[in-house]
Amino acid sequence: MTRLEPLGSRELDAEVGHSVARRPQVRALDAHGHLVPGARVTFRGDGVRLAGEANTVTVTADRGGIATAPALRPGDHPGRFTLTATAPGGRGPAVDFTVTVLPALYRLELWDQAHEGHQDPQRPPLSLPLKAGPDSLLSELPSVRVTRNGRPAAGLRIAVTVLTAVKGEKPVPALDGPFFRNQDETEAEHARPVRSLLLPPTDADGRITLPPLHTGPRPGSYILRLSTHSEDAPAAPSGNVLDIPLTVTSPPATGPRIS
Repeated sequence: MTRLEPLGSRELDAEVGHSVARRPQVRALDAHGHLVPGARVTFRGDGVRLAGEANTVTVTADRGGIATAPALRPGDHPGRFTLTATAPGGRGPAVDFTVTVLPALYRLELWDQAHEGHQDPQRPPLSLPLKAGPDSLLSELPSVRVTRNGRPAAGLRIAVTVLTAVKGEKPVPALDGPFFRNQDETEAEHARPVRSLLLPPTDADGRITLPPLHTGPRPGSYILRLSTHSEDAPAAPSGNVLDIPLTVTSPPATGPRIS
């Protein structure tokens, strides 16, 4: 055997936690371009696993001289990785496959009792934008449900950030306005106000309830942005973000008293 040639595209991709759908293949050829059945070919992964936890596997080409790698399983980190096919002893040029590992794609949606037919008659259905007056406490914010491929995503961390929502401008983190109390501090009543918060993990049904929100004294339009939290992939795909509009209304005007 003097060379290997790739079969199909050398570009592969998969989502974190999922196997690569297509198994890489190469064809073994001799100096005359003839097939070499039974040739030994070694696949070596950098950042991807083959056959369990191994990153190097040697396979035998079939009667058509085709050597097929085992199913590839990416690691837990998004990025671009390489799988290399070589002949024994390093004879001939290697064939490199590029494996692009994409961040996991989740769906975030608002979830209230009405989804399950258990709407409390004393509690109005959820309507957006959320509205409240200045210096109010929104103690019953909606729950959020997170799914992946239609199934609940349990144990996922969600980050929530308060953004400004000025018309015609890009939302940016708010420096004042609505805020949460720091959940890490024991006395919630005296906890520091924060506008960016990492929520506890989602429950077995993929749900998490937002903590109480204080509107603050400043009227205006804001956004509560929820996003999946990953230290490995801080820039989440669009499907991993949910924006909840919030309006802090102006206090009613008080005119002069007429006696």
